[in-house]
Amino acid sequence: MKIKKFNFNDANIEDFYIKNGFVIIRNSIENRFLKKISKNILDKIQKIEKKLQKTKKKIDYHDISNLIMNNFESSQDYDELIFQNKTKYIMNRLIGNDLCVLNYTALWINVPTNTNPVLNKNEHVDAWTGTSINTIFLKLLITDCDKFNGVTVFPGTHLHGLYPVRNRTIDYKTFGIKLEKGLNLVLNKGDILIWHPLLVHSTTGHSKKNKRVSFTLRYTSTENEFSSQERALGYKTISVSSNNIIRRYIGNDSLQPFRIYGGKASIDKRLAKLYNKKYFTSLKKK
Repeated sequence: MKIKKFNFNDANIEDFYIKNGFVIIRNSIENRFLKKISKNILDKIQKIEKKLQKTKKKIDYHDISNLIMNNFESSQDYDELIFQNKTKYIMNRLIGNDLCVLNYTALWINVPTNTNPVLNKNEHVDAWTGTSINTIFLKLLITDCDKFNGVTVFPGTHLHGLYPVRNRTIDYKTFGIKLEKGLNLVLNKGDILIWHPLLVHSTTGHSKKNKRVSFTLRYTSTENEFSSQERALGYKTISVSSNNIIRRYIGNDSLQPFRIYGGKASIDKRLAKLYNKKYFTSLKKK
């Protein structure tokens, strides 16, 4: 299977995703912003590496990732990342307008010397670890991959349902499972890889010299059922549907009759980004 990359506004993104369980989108992050966060994250990694090298402590890149994300996820740059217009447009198409990002976004640093199994995963599906089947994964590359350190996917395996697991790997023996050869995805900085939580995938491996650095975000609809893990982690709303905007202006889910009769439709100014305050301001003047 040839690796196909889409533009964010291509017509057949949904069809490809439904059939294969993944899709690659290029140029969906504003270039200026991509350069900014890439430099920011890579500089932080290098600074921590140098500090640990001086102490001669073993470098655990999983710990470094978590340390960086503890600060980054509360920053203005993170807020700008999850509200990127093109990315939001793609996820609205796949999930709907009642869209949110789950908290605890992951940063992944795959390096040539790494031996941590968390960063070098064998064939697995993400539904094993608490993600609901309503959720979609999105990986943003902030460095290039090479053919040795990409992501391997097994197209169409999401349509088989949930693969059986034994000790964190597919139970091949009990069920006589044989996977077709995986597709090694060589991704570029700025590409996003979207995949279904039932898709079988793995870490391709490690390069001899290059780091692979990426974010993984999880998107779902606020109208979907959450898994217990997802409820515990919480989420940040990115967009809301037209009917939810209407309910918000009425004021409550009980749709209390005539709550604003004789008054005006309005909301808290802090919620204007989500609930389209500008639209109601212009409507009132007509």
